[in-house]
Amino acid sequence: MSISENSSVKISLYQFLLIILAQLGGAIIIYLPGVNEAGHDVWISNIFASIVAYIVVLSHYLPQSQYQDHSMTKIIKNNWGVFLGAIVNIYYFLFFYFLATLIISDVYYFGEITMPETPGSIFIIFFIVPAIYAVKLGLETIARLIELLIPATVIVFCGLFILLIPKLDFLNITPIMAEGFRPVFLGAIPNMNFPYAQILPIVFLYKNISLKNSSKSKLLKYMCFSILTATILLTLRSIASIAAFDEATLITRTFPPFSAIRLIELGDVIERLDALFLAIFYCVTFMKFILTYYAMCEITSEFFDIKDVKTFALPIGLLCGVSMPLFVPRFDFILTSTVPYFLLSIPLFAPIPILLYLTIRVRSQI
Repeated sequence: MSISENSSVKISLYQFLLIILAQLGGAIIIYLPGVNEAGHDVWISNIFASIVAYIVVLSHYLPQSQYQDHSMTKIIKNNWGVFLGAIVNIYYFLFFYFLATLIISDVYYFGEITMPETPGSIFIIFFIVPAIYAVKLGLETIARLIELLIPATVIVFCGLFILLIPKLDFLNITPIMAEGFRPVFLGAIPNMNFPYAQILPIVFLYKNISLKNSSKSKLLKYMCFSILTATILLTLRSIASIAAFDEATLITRTFPPFSAIRLIELGDVIERLDALFLAIFYCVTFMKFILTYYAMCEITSEFFDIKDVKTFALPIGLLCGVSMPLFVPRFDFILTSTVPYFLLSIPLFAPIPILLYLTIRVRSQI
């Protein structure tokens, strides 16, 4: 077993844990996907949907565990040939490309809604330019940035919801699953993609993990612990949003967690803390974007056998920014595209990596 001990770009297991948290964050903290289907049971839908994240990371670990210092892109190319390998790698790239445009659209449309006097292009420019610079600095710098910001954002995130407790009515969560499991399952489907299947870009970073003194089981434990932590945080934000409003009001809110945070008011001293929540939103959304964007650059550089990932940073970054309004022309498209996007991408989440692993095992026996 060896994922990467010789790669020149190294990230620690702790940094990788935080990277997973960042990738499972992003704009999901202001949305409550599945609420129309599951109602006040959407928090259960979130927990159920998290299974997808475990499937994605573990299924992609299998083929990469068979190689030392090989990227997912090269493993696919080496085992499935130039033609089929190219098709599969382009499939991954398109998933990341559409995900990147969705992430940009989150910032674009949220900015237009909350600050309508500001041109939307300004949000795109101030999002893309620092992202291009971050990717050009490299993965190690990105990992250090995430190592600095994620713990702070998690602390503030939890602190805001603790302050919200006096405004919550936990009877709104009851009765639990009164209509059975079907609404919960239907509510879980959009959550399976947004955010859990969107963990996919991090599997292209396996080869960069420093494992000199670590075992296979330790890496798997770190991945599972990080997913569990993200699930707990997102479930808490779901419960807080549900407890803040009755069900009829909840489903009418565009951004239920954000609306809930705006209820915080402790006397005349602490109020209008939604600005802090906005800061968390922009911070984690930016980190999710640069990770997805970096994975796109890595796939492209590996595909063309170019060692420097930074070579494609500028053209891919500009492509994402310019094409976002074409792929996500309206705000409502962000959530309505979630399920079709998920269904079209199912082969990437487990079938392809498992088939790749089986191919590797069969070829090793010949």
